[in-house]
Amino acid sequence: MSNEAEAAVRRYLAYLDDPSSVVDQDLVRAAEEAFEAASDPLAKLHAAADLERARAADPSGIEDEFVRHAKAYSAAEDIPAEAFAAVGVPGDVLERAGLAGARPRRSGGRRSSSGPRAPQVPVSQIKAAVSQLPKRFTLAQVAERAGGGSPATVRKAVEELIIEGRVTSLGPKPDHSGPGRAPTLYEQV
Repeated sequence: MSNEAEAAVRRYLAYLDDPSSVVDQDLVRAAEEAFEAASDPLAKLHAAADLERARAADPSGIEDEFVRHAKAYSAAEDIPAEAFAAVGVPGDVLERAGLAGARPRRSGGRRSSSGPRAPQVPVSQIKAAVSQLPKRFTLAQVAERAGGGSPATVRKAVEELIIEGRVTSLGPKPDHSGPGRAPTLYEQV
């Protein structure tokens, strides 16, 4: 397996776990400094635009790289599409990557997979639920407060809040002691 394919898969999965990981913090700091230093009104306007662009890094390139390499990585490492779905890769991204069938298509009736499906909750409701949480929270707490929502939708809502500057990612929860890796801890600004 090529290092390029592994790096593409790793970077996309890291992005799903922590959307702020695609934001170049050095670029944000430089844009903040330029904004603070600008005295001319138009220069300040342009600096503000640069700052917004720096804070709102576009993850589409990361997703495109994942799509380009995921099928080969899946085959080489013997990883089923369902495993990608289990770690939060959206079904449409899996389909674009040629890993269709990761989630059973339903035609009415009962689901073929085990376990209940999270109720559909709009991003706006999930974002509103964040304001009702303690200052520091995890994605699981957001979903619980919002009354459901798929992991991908909850992540998307929190990512939007990060881009809006209302939430920051603090990294892995330091006091995690259960099985698996520590959830990401977020903080309201």
